Amino acid sequence: MAKPRLIICETTGRWAVAFRRALADQSEHIEETRGLAGCARQLGRNPGSIVAIEVTAVNLDAVLVAVPDWLNRFPHCRCMALVEPELDAAEALLREAGAVAVLRATREVPTAARLVEQHSATAPTPDLPLEQAILSSLPWANWAARPA
Repeated sequence: MAKPRLIICETTGRWAVAFRRALADQSEHIEETRGLAGCARQLGRNPGSIVAIEVTAVNLDAVLVAVPDWLNRFPHCRCMALVEPELDAAEALLREAGAVAVLRATREVPTAARLVEQHSATAPTPDLPLEQAILSSLPWANWAARPA
């Protein structure tokens, strides 16, 4: 499985700029899409990715359908919602749909960047032989004994 990506689905690009700044050392793993269909295609190519979706009054219903579908089809992916202040009331719906974070302003991106880094660090690597996959998933993986 390829290294997880951060897939940002938005129309403006302002969230992507904020994430690129916060994740400067991982910015090559950021993908941008402009719609939910493009986001689903990217997620199909990188099923362990984390998706940040811009949620507006126009696409709220579509996002509430897409997120649970993606989480069901791609169990290793995670979703974050990027909302405008007028959609604060939708936070509970978005979390119920499966969003692990709801961001209201780009100044919250550094906190969300830690979630992205943590997700990338704990992503499964099924290409490894079973024993190595188990050792690499241990919390002390860097110090675990490796077979010679």
